Amino acid sequence: MNGDILHHVPIHRGRAFAPEAMVRMLAVSTTALAQGRGITLDVSVLTGTPPRLIGNAETVSSLCNALAASAIACAEPGRLSFRLSALPNGEDSVVLRAELHGRYDGHCKDGFGKDFARRLLAAMGAQMTVTQEDDGSLRAMLDMPVGLPSRTTDGEVLMSWARSRGGRLLVVDDSATNRMVVAGLLAKAGFSVETATGGAEAVVAVAQAPVPPEAVLMDVAMPDMDGVTATATIRSLGDERSRIPIIAVTANAQPEDRVRCLAAGMNDYLTKPVRRADLLGALERWLAPLPV
Repeated sequence: MNGDILHHVPIHRGRAFAPEAMVRMLAVSTTALAQGRGITLDVSVLTGTPPRLIGNAETVSSLCNALAASAIACAEPGRLSFRLSALPNGEDSVVLRAELHGRYDGHCKDGFGKDFARRLLAAMGAQMTVTQEDDGSLRAMLDMPVGLPSRTTDGEVLMSWARSRGGRLLVVDDSATNRMVVAGLLAKAGFSVETATGGAEAVVAVAQAPVPPEAVLMDVAMPDMDGVTATATIRSLGDERSRIPIIAVTANAQPEDRVRCLAAGMNDYLTKPVRRADLLGALERWLAPLPV
């Protein structure tokens, strides 16, 4: 990793970015490095982190990736956790905290913190602390000041965006009642909504529609083709349609269900009965950019 990947710019200025999307990209980019060292990198964004933040997205992403790569290079085989959270920092800003926790090789325990601290000199405003836990593990916390979006609510921005461009969504569910409820919520928010009664119909709708939907709300348990299989099929299409955001909307609420959905290529995960705020929040994460 080279120090020149970090930019000499304040990281609390810039454009809107989605922490959830950034962490997912981090997980993908570090998979090979982690697997090569026998490490399972467990990444997550903690509840309460705003879905959109304002900052120098490239610098924030570079810092987080450099932190993860430095930790992986020094960690012992096993599990390494990466958590992203937001701490209050005034009326219109927060501190975005990237926290890594794991066990490290003896010869790396000092070098890990010092090596990465040197990289932080290129990112103005970022601070890092490394502490040793009672069990011998290390906890590294990287704090990056970032801004909050404008006072216009995410829901208002999303609805304005949907109405201005006629955002098209596909709702997939074998229950007519569930289709009606979700489609109704989305239509009231300004979206143009189409429906499919099962996974096979959803695959055809995405693959053959002259203009594909901008996102898919996908049930999981369906009799003809379940949502996991339908998602994997869409992801295998091999063109821009394979990259359409797919959001699980499911009654399956166990942690392993979420892992299964995300592993199949779904972008997000909501549980039934779905709330309007959660539905719009998930769509905002994957569709509508916020003004800076």
